[in-house]
Amino acid sequence: MNTRTEDVIEHHLHLYNGILEFVPSLRDELDTISTDRLSKIISAITKGMSDAWSTAFSSVKHKGLKYVLLNMHSKNDALDPPIPEVEDKSMRGIAHPQLARWLCPCNKLHIFDSDPEDGMEKLQSGKIKMAATSWPTGFYENGVYDPQDKTNGLFRNHVFYSHLYIGLSAAMSESSSSKASKQARNCAFSLSSVTKHIVTIVHIIRYFTLSQVQNWTSEIGNMNLEELFWSIIDMLDDDKDPWVKDTMAWWMAYVFKHCSHFD
Repeated sequence: MNTRTEDVIEHHLHLYNGILEFVPSLRDELDTISTDRLSKIISAITKGMSDAWSTAFSSVKHKGLKYVLLNMHSKNDALDPPIPEVEDKSMRGIAHPQLARWLCPCNKLHIFDSDPEDGMEKLQSGKIKMAATSWPTGFYENGVYDPQDKTNGLFRNHVFYSHLYIGLSAAMSESSSSKASKQARNCAFSLSSVTKHIVTIVHIIRYFTLSQVQNWTSEIGNMNLEELFWSIIDMLDDDKDPWVKDTMAWWMAYVFKHCSHFD
C-alpha cells in the first residue's frame, strides 16, 4: 500500500470517527441499521455540513475583511487601498498589498518584506509558490513569523474566528472602549469548547475569503485547500503535545472571554 492510499484511508477514518463523536448513538446501530436508514442519516449529515459551510462563507464574504485589521476603529490599520463590499473579489488576495503579505508563505516573507511590490509580482507570477507545505504568514499572530521558532504564534491570528464564533458586535467592542450590544455568538449558541476541527475550518474559510477567487474551489493556484486542511489537523492531532495544549488553551481563553462582553 502506497503512502497516498494510507493517507486517504486515515483521512476517511478520521472523518468517520468525527461523525460518531457528533452522533454517538449511531455507533450502537451500525451493525443492525438498514441501508435505507443509513442513507437518510448520511444525507442529513451531509446537508447539515453543506448548509453550515454555505452560511459561514456567506457570513464572512464582506464583513470578514474588517477582521484583517488589528483595530477596527483605527485609520492606521485600514486596508490601503480600501476594498468595497462588492461581489467581485479581484481586488483581494495577491492583488492587494496587505492581503498578499497575509497569504505569502512564511518561509518567503523575508523576500516579500524586503520589496513588497516585487514580492507581489513574484506571488502573482508563481515565482513564489503558495502551497500547503508552508504556512501562510497570516496564520501567525499579528503576521509575525520567527524562522528560529516556527510554531511561535502559529494559529493565533485574530482574523475571522472573531466573526464566526464571536460576532461583529463583541469583536468590535474589543477594538474600542464601547461595550458589545449583542452577546457573543459562541455564548449565545452554547458552544462549550473549541476543537481542532473548528480551528482548522476557521483557517480554511479565512484563506478562501481573503483570496481573489470568486467561487469555492479546493485549489487556489498551487494551494490545495484540502491538503492545507489536513496539514492543520496533523499539527493539532497530538493532544499530549505541550504546544498543542497551549494553542488550544489560548483559543479557549480568547474565544470564551467574550461571554461577558455585552450589555
